[in-house]
Amino acid sequence: MRASLILSFAVFALIFTGQADAQSKRKPIAPVVQSGTQIRSELGLTGASGWMLIDLTSGKVLDQSNGDRAFVPASVAKLPTAAFALDALGPDYRFTTEVLGTGSVNNGRLNGDLILKGGGDPELDTDALQTLSERLLANGLRSVSGRFSVDSSALPHVPQIEATQAVDASYNPSISGLNLNFNRVHLKWDARNGRQNLSVEAASQTLSPPVSGVRVALNNTPDAPLFEYRRSATQENWLMARRAFRGRAARWLPVKDPAAYAGEVFRTVAGQSGVTLPVATDGQAATDTNVLARHQSRPVGDIVRDMLRFSTNVTAEVTGTAATRAVGIEAHDLRASAKVMNSWASIVAGFDIGDPGFAFVNHSGLTLQSRVSPRRMVELLAALARRAPDQGKAHSRLPGGIAGYLRPHNVAAKSFPLDYDRLAVVAKTGTMSYVRGLAGYVATPGGRQLAFAIFSNDLARRSGGAEKVNRRWMSKAKGFERALIRNWVLKFDR
Repeated sequence: MRASLILSFAVFALIFTGQADAQSKRKPIAPVVQSGTQIRSELGLTGASGWMLIDLTSGKVLDQSNGDRAFVPASVAKLPTAAFALDALGPDYRFTTEVLGTGSVNNGRLNGDLILKGGGDPELDTDALQTLSERLLANGLRSVSGRFSVDSSALPHVPQIEATQAVDASYNPSISGLNLNFNRVHLKWDARNGRQNLSVEAASQTLSPPVSGVRVALNNTPDAPLFEYRRSATQENWLMARRAFRGRAARWLPVKDPAAYAGEVFRTVAGQSGVTLPVATDGQAATDTNVLARHQSRPVGDIVRDMLRFSTNVTAEVTGTAATRAVGIEAHDLRASAKVMNSWASIVAGFDIGDPGFAFVNHSGLTLQSRVSPRRMVELLAALARRAPDQGKAHSRLPGGIAGYLRPHNVAAKSFPLDYDRLAVVAKTGTMSYVRGLAGYVATPGGRQLAFAIFSNDLARRSGGAEKVNRRWMSKAKGFERALIRNWVLKFDR
Protein backbone atom coordinates (compact mmCIF):
# COMPACT_ATOMS: atom_id res chain seq x y z
CA MET A 1 0.00 0.00 0.00
CA ARG A 2 1.40 3.34 -1.01
CA ALA A 3 2.53 5.74 1.73
CA SER A 4 0.46 8.55 0.22
CA LEU A 5 -2.68 6.45 0.59
CA ILE A 6 -1.97 5.84 4.27
CA LEU A 7 -1.18 9.51 4.85
CA SER A 8 -4.51 10.49 3.30
CA PHE A 9 -6.19 9.01 6.35
CA ALA A 10 -4.37 11.42 8.74
CA VAL A 11 -6.04 13.25 11.60
CA PHE A 12 -7.88 16.44 10.68
CA ALA A 13 -9.36 19.14 12.93
CA LEU A 14 -12.64 20.99 12.69
CA ILE A 15 -12.61 24.36 14.41
CA PHE A 16 -15.78 26.24 15.28
CA THR A 17 -15.64 29.73 16.85
CA GLY A 18 -12.01 29.16 17.81
CA GLN A 19 -12.73 25.98 19.82
CA ALA A 20 -11.58 22.54 18.65
CA ASP A 21 -14.44 20.07 18.60
CA ALA A 22 -13.75 17.04 20.74
CA GLN A 23 -14.65 14.66 17.95
CA SER A 24 -12.08 16.26 15.66
CA LYS A 25 -9.37 14.54 17.67
CA ARG A 26 -10.53 11.12 16.56
CA LYS A 27 -8.81 9.44 13.63
CA PRO A 28 -11.14 8.48 10.78
CA ILE A 29 -11.49 4.76 10.32
CA ALA A 30 -9.57 3.52 7.28
CA PRO A 31 -11.53 1.35 4.84
CA VAL A 32 -11.02 -2.37 5.31
CA VAL A 33 -10.17 -4.45 2.27
CA GLN A 34 -12.94 -6.98 1.75
CA SER A 35 -13.38 -9.87 -0.60
CA GLY A 36 -16.06 -9.79 -3.25
CA THR A 37 -17.91 -12.54 -1.43
CA GLN A 38 -17.99 -10.46 1.76
CA ILE A 39 -19.28 -7.42 -0.12
CA ARG A 40 -22.05 -9.43 -1.80
CA SER A 41 -23.07 -10.92 1.53
CA GLU A 42 -23.26 -7.55 3.28
CA LEU A 43 -25.32 -6.09 0.44
CA GLY A 44 -27.67 -9.07 0.31
CA LEU A 45 -27.27 -9.41 -3.47
CA THR A 46 -29.17 -12.49 -4.61
CA GLY A 47 -28.40 -14.78 -7.52
CA ALA A 48 -24.86 -15.37 -8.72
CA SER A 49 -21.95 -13.08 -9.51
CA GLY A 50 -18.67 -13.65 -11.29
CA TRP A 51 -15.68 -11.41 -11.73
CA MET A 52 -12.09 -11.29 -12.81
CA LEU A 53 -9.35 -8.68 -12.53
CA ILE A 54 -6.00 -8.86 -14.28
CA ASP A 55 -2.86 -6.74 -14.45
CA LEU A 56 -2.40 -5.62 -18.05
CA THR A 57 1.38 -5.43 -17.76
CA SER A 58 2.04 -8.90 -16.36
CA GLY A 59 -1.19 -10.63 -17.37
CA LYS A 60 -1.49 -11.94 -13.82
CA VAL A 61 -4.96 -12.67 -12.46
CA LEU A 62 -5.30 -10.57 -9.31
CA ASP A 63 -8.82 -11.55 -8.26
CA GLN A 64 -11.56 -13.81 -9.54
CA SER A 65 -14.69 -15.69 -8.59
CA ASN A 66 -16.80 -17.78 -10.96
CA GLY A 67 -14.38 -16.68 -13.65
CA ASP A 68 -15.43 -19.45 -16.04
CA ARG A 69 -19.15 -19.27 -15.38
CA ALA A 70 -21.16 -17.92 -18.33
CA PHE A 71 -23.50 -15.02 -17.50
CA VAL A 72 -26.10 -13.01 -19.41
CA PRO A 73 -24.16 -9.84 -20.32
CA ALA A 74 -26.97 -7.49 -21.44
CA SER A 75 -25.49 -4.38 -23.10
CA VAL A 76 -21.92 -5.29 -22.20
CA ALA A 77 -22.30 -7.06 -25.58
CA LYS A 78 -21.85 -3.65 -27.20
CA LEU A 79 -18.21 -3.58 -26.10
CA PRO A 80 -17.06 -6.48 -28.32
CA THR A 81 -19.43 -5.22 -31.01
CA ALA A 82 -17.70 -1.84 -30.99
CA ALA A 83 -14.25 -3.45 -31.18
CA PHE A 84 -15.40 -5.77 -33.99
CA ALA A 85 -16.83 -2.86 -36.00
CA LEU A 86 -13.73 -0.73 -35.51
CA ASP A 87 -11.55 -3.63 -36.61
CA ALA A 88 -13.60 -4.68 -39.63
CA LEU A 89 -14.80 -1.31 -40.89
CA GLY A 90 -12.12 1.03 -39.54
CA PRO A 91 -12.70 4.15 -37.43
CA ASP A 92 -12.79 6.41 -40.50
CA TYR A 93 -15.37 4.40 -42.45
CA ARG A 94 -18.55 6.26 -43.35
CA PHE A 95 -21.88 4.73 -44.32
CA THR A 96 -23.17 6.11 -47.61
CA THR A 97 -26.78 6.72 -48.61
CA GLU A 98 -27.29 7.45 -52.30
CA VAL A 99 -29.98 8.63 -54.66
CA LEU A 100 -29.49 6.91 -58.00
CA GLY A 101 -31.03 7.39 -61.43
CA THR A 102 -31.32 4.98 -64.37
CA GLY A 103 -31.48 7.71 -66.99
CA SER A 104 -30.54 11.29 -67.74
CA VAL A 105 -32.14 14.48 -66.50
CA ASN A 106 -33.61 16.69 -69.21
CA ASN A 107 -35.52 19.89 -68.52
CA GLY A 108 -35.83 18.97 -64.87
CA ARG A 109 -37.22 15.48 -65.54
CA LEU A 110 -35.41 12.20 -64.92
CA ASN A 111 -36.03 9.92 -67.88
CA GLY A 112 -35.94 6.72 -65.91
CA ASP A 113 -36.23 5.41 -62.38
CA LEU A 114 -35.07 7.01 -59.13
CA ILE A 115 -33.68 4.81 -56.34
CA LEU A 116 -33.01 5.66 -52.70
CA LYS A 117 -30.22 3.22 -51.85
CA GLY A 118 -29.31 2.64 -48.21
CA GLY A 119 -25.79 1.82 -47.10
CA GLY A 120 -26.63 0.76 -43.56
CA ASP A 121 -26.25 4.18 -41.91
CA PRO A 122 -27.56 3.71 -38.34
CA GLU A 123 -27.87 7.48 -37.82
CA LEU A 124 -29.72 8.50 -41.00
CA ASP A 125 -32.52 10.90 -40.13
CA THR A 126 -35.20 13.07 -41.73
CA ASP A 127 -32.84 16.04 -41.84
CA ALA A 128 -30.39 14.02 -43.95
CA LEU A 129 -33.17 13.02 -46.36
CA GLN A 130 -34.08 16.66 -46.79
CA THR A 131 -30.45 17.47 -47.58
CA LEU A 132 -30.48 14.75 -50.24
CA SER A 133 -33.66 16.16 -51.79
CA GLU A 134 -32.17 19.67 -51.81
CA ARG A 135 -29.13 18.34 -53.66
CA LEU A 136 -31.43 16.80 -56.26
CA LEU A 137 -33.11 20.14 -56.70
CA ALA A 138 -29.76 21.92 -56.96
CA ASN A 139 -28.79 19.48 -59.73
CA GLY A 140 -31.90 20.45 -61.68
CA LEU A 141 -34.21 17.54 -60.89
CA ARG A 142 -37.91 18.32 -60.53
CA SER A 143 -39.75 15.09 -61.42
CA VAL A 144 -39.32 11.45 -62.46
CA SER A 145 -40.82 9.71 -65.47
CA GLY A 146 -40.33 6.20 -64.11
CA ARG A 147 -40.61 4.57 -60.72
CA PHE A 148 -39.30 5.61 -57.32
CA SER A 149 -37.95 2.64 -55.37
CA VAL A 150 -36.00 2.02 -52.19
CA ASP A 151 -33.10 -0.41 -51.90
CA SER A 152 -32.35 -1.68 -48.39
CA SER A 153 -30.36 -4.75 -49.44
CA ALA A 154 -27.05 -3.53 -48.01
CA LEU A 155 -27.92 -5.39 -44.81
CA PRO A 156 -30.47 -8.12 -44.02
CA HIS A 157 -33.94 -7.06 -42.94
CA VAL A 158 -34.60 -8.21 -39.38
CA PRO A 159 -38.20 -7.46 -38.22
CA GLN A 160 -37.18 -7.00 -34.58
CA ILE A 161 -34.09 -7.46 -32.46
CA GLU A 162 -35.59 -9.71 -29.76
CA ALA A 163 -38.92 -11.53 -30.05
CA THR A 164 -39.49 -11.76 -26.27
CA GLN A 165 -39.49 -7.99 -25.83
CA ALA A 166 -42.70 -5.94 -25.87
CA VAL A 167 -43.97 -5.35 -29.40
CA ASP A 168 -44.22 -1.59 -28.78
CA ALA A 169 -40.72 -1.18 -27.28
CA SER A 170 -39.02 1.58 -29.27
CA TYR A 171 -35.61 0.10 -28.41
CA ASN A 172 -36.59 -3.13 -30.22
CA PRO A 173 -37.30 -2.07 -33.83
CA SER A 174 -36.34 -3.72 -37.09
CA ILE A 175 -33.04 -3.16 -38.86
CA SER A 176 -32.10 -3.18 -42.54
CA GLY A 177 -29.74 -1.56 -44.98
CA LEU A 178 -31.93 1.55 -44.93
CA ASN A 179 -32.69 2.84 -41.44
CA LEU A 180 -34.33 6.13 -40.52
CA ASN A 181 -34.60 7.96 -37.18
CA PHE A 182 -33.38 4.81 -35.40
CA ASN A 183 -36.37 3.06 -37.03
CA ARG A 184 -39.00 4.67 -34.88
CA VAL A 185 -41.86 7.15 -35.25
CA HIS A 186 -43.04 9.81 -32.84
CA LEU A 187 -46.62 9.36 -31.67
CA LYS A 188 -48.26 12.47 -30.19
CA TRP A 189 -51.75 12.94 -28.81
CA ASP A 190 -53.91 15.55 -27.12
CA ALA A 191 -57.03 14.33 -25.32
CA ARG A 192 -57.59 17.41 -23.19
CA ASN A 193 -61.10 18.84 -23.00
CA GLY A 194 -62.52 16.19 -25.30
CA ARG A 195 -59.94 16.63 -28.06
CA GLN A 196 -59.20 13.69 -30.33
CA ASN A 197 -55.84 14.83 -31.72
CA LEU A 198 -53.43 12.03 -32.58
CA SER A 199 -50.49 12.17 -35.01
CA VAL A 200 -47.58 10.03 -36.19
CA GLU A 201 -44.44 11.86 -37.33
CA ALA A 202 -40.92 11.18 -38.60
CA ALA A 203 -39.27 13.39 -36.01
CA SER A 204 -35.61 14.34 -36.26
CA GLN A 205 -33.59 17.25 -34.92
CA THR A 206 -35.32 19.99 -36.95
CA LEU A 207 -38.04 18.25 -38.99
CA SER A 208 -41.12 16.25 -38.10
CA PRO A 209 -43.21 15.48 -41.21
CA PRO A 210 -46.38 13.38 -40.90
CA VAL A 211 -46.25 9.66 -41.64
CA SER A 212 -49.19 7.82 -43.19
CA GLY A 213 -47.56 4.42 -43.60
CA VAL A 214 -47.64 3.93 -39.82
CA ARG A 215 -51.17 4.42 -38.50
CA VAL A 216 -52.37 4.51 -34.88
CA ALA A 217 -56.03 4.07 -33.95
CA LEU A 218 -57.74 3.86 -30.57
CA ASN A 219 -58.86 0.51 -29.23
CA ASN A 220 -62.07 0.66 -27.17
CA THR A 221 -61.94 -3.00 -26.14
CA PRO A 222 -61.90 -3.34 -22.32
CA ASP A 223 -58.62 -4.63 -20.89
CA ALA A 224 -56.93 -4.35 -24.29
CA PRO A 225 -53.11 -4.31 -24.23
CA LEU A 226 -51.56 -0.89 -24.26
CA PHE A 227 -50.49 -1.34 -27.89
CA GLU A 228 -51.26 -4.00 -30.47
CA TYR A 229 -49.46 -4.30 -33.80
CA ARG A 230 -51.01 -5.43 -37.05
CA ARG A 231 -49.43 -5.40 -40.49
CA SER A 232 -51.34 -5.00 -43.73
CA ALA A 233 -49.99 -5.19 -47.26
CA THR A 234 -49.37 -1.45 -47.45
CA GLN A 235 -49.37 -0.19 -43.88
CA GLU A 236 -48.20 -0.70 -40.32
CA ASN A 237 -51.14 -0.46 -37.93
CA TRP A 238 -51.14 0.08 -34.18
CA LEU A 239 -54.10 -0.12 -31.82
CA MET A 240 -53.67 2.05 -28.73
CA ALA A 241 -55.79 1.27 -25.67
CA ARG A 242 -58.37 3.98 -25.03
CA ARG A 243 -57.38 4.15 -21.35
CA ALA A 244 -53.92 5.41 -22.36
CA PHE A 245 -55.39 8.26 -24.41
CA ARG A 246 -55.24 10.92 -21.70
CA GLY A 247 -53.94 14.45 -21.45
CA ARG A 248 -51.27 15.68 -23.81
CA ALA A 249 -48.33 13.31 -24.28
CA ALA A 250 -46.00 11.61 -26.74
CA ARG A 251 -43.91 8.48 -27.09
CA TRP A 252 -41.85 6.60 -29.65
CA LEU A 253 -43.05 3.49 -31.48
CA PRO A 254 -40.82 1.06 -33.37
CA VAL A 255 -40.96 0.74 -37.13
CA LYS A 256 -41.08 -2.79 -38.53
CA ASP A 257 -40.69 -1.92 -42.25
CA PRO A 258 -37.86 0.62 -42.33
CA ALA A 259 -37.48 0.66 -46.13
CA ALA A 260 -41.11 1.65 -46.69
CA TYR A 261 -40.86 4.20 -43.90
CA ALA A 262 -37.74 5.82 -45.36
CA GLY A 263 -39.27 5.82 -48.83
CA GLU A 264 -42.41 7.63 -47.70
CA VAL A 265 -40.50 10.23 -45.68
CA PHE A 266 -38.09 10.90 -48.53
CA ARG A 267 -40.99 11.39 -50.93
CA THR A 268 -42.56 13.85 -48.46
CA VAL A 269 -39.47 15.99 -47.87
CA ALA A 270 -38.55 15.88 -51.56
CA GLY A 271 -42.00 17.22 -52.43
CA GLN A 272 -41.58 20.00 -49.89
CA SER A 273 -38.24 20.86 -51.53
CA GLY A 274 -39.80 20.98 -54.99
CA VAL A 275 -39.04 17.47 -56.29
CA THR A 276 -42.14 15.44 -57.17
CA LEU A 277 -41.82 11.67 -56.75
CA PRO A 278 -44.26 8.79 -57.21
CA VAL A 279 -45.16 6.49 -54.31
CA ALA A 280 -42.16 4.41 -53.28
CA THR A 281 -41.83 0.72 -54.11
CA ASP A 282 -39.33 -1.83 -52.85
CA GLY A 283 -36.59 -3.03 -55.17
CA GLN A 284 -32.85 -3.39 -55.62
CA ALA A 285 -30.96 -0.83 -57.65
CA ALA A 286 -29.89 -1.70 -61.17
CA THR A 287 -26.19 -1.82 -62.01
CA ASP A 288 -26.31 0.87 -64.71
CA THR A 289 -27.21 3.87 -62.57
CA ASN A 290 -25.89 7.36 -62.01
CA VAL A 291 -25.34 8.90 -58.58
CA LEU A 292 -27.57 11.98 -58.33
CA ALA A 293 -27.01 12.76 -54.64
CA ARG A 294 -25.03 11.27 -51.79
CA HIS A 295 -25.03 11.54 -47.99
CA GLN A 296 -22.25 10.20 -45.78
CA SER A 297 -22.54 9.36 -42.11
CA ARG A 298 -20.18 10.40 -39.37
CA PRO A 299 -17.05 8.25 -39.08
CA VAL A 300 -17.63 4.85 -37.49
CA GLY A 301 -15.31 5.83 -34.65
CA ASP A 302 -17.67 8.64 -33.64
CA ILE A 303 -20.74 6.46 -34.16
CA VAL A 304 -19.28 3.71 -31.97
CA ARG A 305 -18.34 6.15 -29.23
CA ASP A 306 -21.94 7.37 -28.98
CA MET A 307 -23.27 3.82 -29.25
CA LEU A 308 -21.24 2.87 -26.19
CA ARG A 309 -22.31 6.03 -24.37
CA PHE A 310 -26.04 5.85 -25.09
CA SER A 311 -26.25 2.05 -25.54
CA THR A 312 -28.27 2.37 -28.76
CA ASN A 313 -29.51 -1.06 -29.85
CA VAL A 314 -30.13 -0.20 -33.50
CA THR A 315 -26.63 1.22 -33.86
CA ALA A 316 -25.09 -1.90 -32.31
CA GLU A 317 -26.98 -4.30 -34.55
CA VAL A 318 -26.35 -2.29 -37.71
CA THR A 319 -22.63 -1.75 -37.09
CA GLY A 320 -22.22 -5.38 -36.07
CA THR A 321 -23.92 -6.77 -39.18
CA ALA A 322 -22.06 -4.26 -41.36
CA ALA A 323 -18.79 -5.49 -39.85
CA THR A 324 -19.75 -9.07 -40.64
CA ARG A 325 -20.38 -8.14 -44.26
CA ALA A 326 -17.11 -6.18 -44.34
CA VAL A 327 -15.12 -9.32 -43.49
CA GLY A 328 -16.72 -11.04 -46.47
CA ILE A 329 -19.43 -13.11 -44.81
CA GLU A 330 -23.14 -12.88 -45.65
CA ALA A 331 -25.19 -13.38 -42.48
CA HIS A 332 -28.95 -13.44 -42.93
CA ASP A 333 -29.89 -12.81 -39.31
CA LEU A 334 -28.46 -11.41 -36.09
CA ARG A 335 -27.53 -14.78 -34.64
CA ALA A 336 -25.42 -15.67 -37.68
CA SER A 337 -23.74 -12.26 -37.61
CA ALA A 338 -23.00 -12.53 -33.88
CA LYS A 339 -21.45 -15.94 -34.51
CA VAL A 340 -18.96 -14.28 -36.85
CA MET A 341 -18.14 -11.74 -34.12
CA ASN A 342 -17.64 -14.57 -31.63
CA SER A 343 -15.14 -16.21 -33.96
CA TRP A 344 -13.34 -12.90 -34.50
CA ALA A 345 -13.03 -12.42 -30.72
CA SER A 346 -11.66 -15.94 -30.27
CA ILE A 347 -8.94 -15.24 -32.83
CA VAL A 348 -8.07 -11.86 -31.29
CA ALA A 349 -8.05 -13.11 -27.69
CA GLY A 350 -6.69 -16.60 -28.31
CA PHE A 351 -9.44 -18.89 -27.02
CA ASP A 352 -11.18 -21.69 -28.92
CA ILE A 353 -13.79 -20.86 -31.54
CA GLY A 354 -17.19 -21.87 -30.22
CA ASP A 355 -16.16 -21.45 -26.58
CA PRO A 356 -19.36 -21.38 -24.47
CA GLY A 357 -17.79 -18.61 -22.39
CA PHE A 358 -18.11 -16.23 -25.36
CA ALA A 359 -21.44 -16.94 -27.05
CA PHE A 360 -23.32 -13.84 -28.17
CA VAL A 361 -26.49 -14.23 -30.25
CA ASN A 362 -26.81 -10.59 -31.29
CA HIS A 363 -24.74 -7.41 -31.18
CA SER A 364 -26.74 -5.27 -28.75
CA GLY A 365 -27.24 -7.61 -25.80
CA LEU A 366 -31.03 -7.25 -25.94
CA THR A 367 -31.58 -10.92 -25.16
CA LEU A 368 -31.37 -13.49 -22.38
CA GLN A 369 -29.69 -16.02 -24.67
CA SER A 370 -26.21 -14.52 -24.96
CA ARG A 371 -23.57 -15.77 -22.54
CA VAL A 372 -20.08 -14.62 -21.58
CA SER A 373 -17.69 -15.52 -18.78
CA PRO A 374 -15.57 -12.98 -16.90
CA ARG A 375 -12.43 -14.78 -18.07
CA ARG A 376 -13.22 -14.59 -21.77
CA MET A 377 -14.30 -10.96 -21.56
CA VAL A 378 -11.13 -10.00 -19.71
CA GLU A 379 -9.00 -11.93 -22.20
CA LEU A 380 -10.55 -9.92 -25.02
CA LEU A 381 -10.00 -6.67 -23.11
CA ALA A 382 -6.37 -7.60 -22.55
CA ALA A 383 -5.87 -8.40 -26.24
CA LEU A 384 -7.47 -5.09 -27.26
CA ALA A 385 -5.21 -3.26 -24.80
CA ARG A 386 -2.18 -4.58 -26.70
CA ARG A 387 -3.36 -2.98 -29.92
CA ALA A 388 -2.33 0.48 -31.01
CA PRO A 389 -5.09 3.05 -30.36
CA ASP A 390 -6.86 4.76 -33.23
CA GLN A 391 -5.51 8.18 -34.09
CA GLY A 392 -6.95 10.76 -31.75
CA LYS A 393 -8.81 8.10 -29.71
CA ALA A 394 -6.15 7.08 -27.20
CA HIS A 395 -6.96 7.25 -23.52
CA SER A 396 -4.57 9.45 -21.57
CA ARG A 397 -3.77 6.77 -18.98
CA LEU A 398 -4.90 3.45 -20.44
CA PRO A 399 -3.49 1.47 -23.38
CA GLY A 400 -5.10 -0.06 -26.40
CA GLY A 401 -7.62 0.41 -29.14
CA ILE A 402 -10.91 0.48 -27.22
CA ALA A 403 -10.24 2.21 -23.88
CA GLY A 404 -10.48 5.65 -25.47
CA TYR A 405 -14.00 4.89 -26.69
CA LEU A 406 -15.38 3.76 -23.34
CA ARG A 407 -17.28 6.04 -21.01
CA PRO A 408 -15.80 7.05 -17.62
CA HIS A 409 -17.41 5.16 -14.77
CA ASN A 410 -17.77 6.73 -11.33
CA VAL A 411 -17.03 4.52 -8.32
CA ALA A 412 -16.47 7.29 -5.76
CA ALA A 413 -17.87 7.11 -2.25
CA LYS A 414 -17.46 9.75 0.45
CA SER A 415 -17.10 7.07 3.09
CA PHE A 416 -14.28 5.40 1.19
CA PRO A 417 -11.40 7.87 0.71
CA LEU A 418 -9.28 7.25 -2.37
CA ASP A 419 -7.35 9.53 -4.67
CA TYR A 420 -10.26 9.80 -7.10
CA ASP A 421 -8.60 12.65 -9.01
CA ARG A 422 -5.97 10.19 -10.22
CA LEU A 423 -8.25 7.15 -10.53
CA ALA A 424 -9.61 6.37 -14.00
CA VAL A 425 -12.30 3.74 -14.63
CA VAL A 426 -13.77 3.33 -18.12
CA ALA A 427 -16.33 0.63 -18.81
CA LYS A 428 -19.46 -0.54 -20.60
CA THR A 429 -22.50 -1.31 -18.50
CA GLY A 430 -25.27 -3.83 -19.12
CA THR A 431 -28.68 -3.66 -17.48
CA MET A 432 -31.84 -5.76 -17.68
CA SER A 433 -34.15 -6.89 -14.92
CA TYR A 434 -32.08 -9.07 -12.57
CA VAL A 435 -29.18 -8.85 -15.03
CA ARG A 436 -26.19 -6.57 -14.58
CA GLY A 437 -22.74 -6.43 -16.13
CA LEU A 438 -19.74 -4.12 -16.17
CA ALA A 439 -16.49 -4.56 -18.10
CA GLY A 440 -13.59 -2.27 -18.82
CA TYR A 441 -10.33 -0.88 -17.52
CA VAL A 442 -8.87 0.76 -14.41
CA ALA A 443 -5.87 3.07 -14.10
CA THR A 444 -5.06 3.27 -10.40
CA PRO A 445 -3.72 6.45 -8.75
CA GLY A 446 -0.31 4.78 -8.60
CA GLY A 447 -0.32 4.05 -12.32
CA ARG A 448 -1.22 0.38 -12.41
CA GLN A 449 -3.31 -0.63 -15.45
CA LEU A 450 -5.98 -3.28 -14.94
CA ALA A 451 -8.76 -4.96 -16.93
CA PHE A 452 -11.89 -6.36 -15.32
CA ALA A 453 -15.31 -7.89 -15.88
CA ILE A 454 -18.12 -8.19 -13.32
CA PHE A 455 -21.45 -9.95 -13.96
CA SER A 456 -24.44 -10.52 -11.69
CA ASN A 457 -27.52 -12.54 -12.69
CA ASP A 458 -30.58 -13.70 -10.79
CA LEU A 459 -32.54 -15.26 -13.64
CA ALA A 460 -34.71 -17.31 -11.27
CA ARG A 461 -36.42 -14.09 -10.20
CA ARG A 462 -37.34 -13.02 -13.71
CA SER A 463 -40.92 -13.51 -14.75
CA GLY A 464 -40.16 -14.21 -18.39
CA GLY A 465 -39.48 -11.97 -21.38
CA ALA A 466 -39.71 -8.19 -21.17
CA GLU A 467 -40.10 -6.75 -17.70
CA LYS A 468 -39.27 -3.63 -15.75
CA VAL A 469 -35.96 -3.49 -13.96
CA ASN A 470 -36.20 -4.38 -10.27
CA ARG A 471 -34.67 -1.22 -8.82
CA ARG A 472 -33.83 -2.67 -5.41
CA TRP A 473 -31.88 -5.59 -6.84
CA MET A 474 -30.20 -3.36 -9.42
CA SER A 475 -29.12 -0.88 -6.77
CA LYS A 476 -27.41 -3.69 -4.88
CA ALA A 477 -25.75 -5.01 -8.06
CA LYS A 478 -24.39 -1.57 -8.94
CA GLY A 479 -23.28 -0.99 -5.36
CA PHE A 480 -21.46 -4.31 -5.44
CA GLU A 481 -19.54 -3.29 -8.58
CA ARG A 482 -18.48 0.05 -7.14
CA ALA A 483 -17.42 -1.45 -3.81
CA LEU A 484 -15.50 -4.25 -5.49
CA ILE A 485 -13.57 -1.84 -7.73
CA ARG A 486 -12.76 0.44 -4.78
CA ASN A 487 -11.44 -2.52 -2.83
CA TRP A 488 -9.35 -3.60 -5.81
CA VAL A 489 -7.78 -0.16 -6.02
CA LEU A 490 -7.05 -0.13 -2.30
CA LYS A 491 -5.55 -3.61 -2.40
CA PHE A 492 -3.65 -3.63 -5.68
CA ASP A 493 -2.51 -0.06 -6.23
CA ARG A 494 1.25 0.34 -6.24
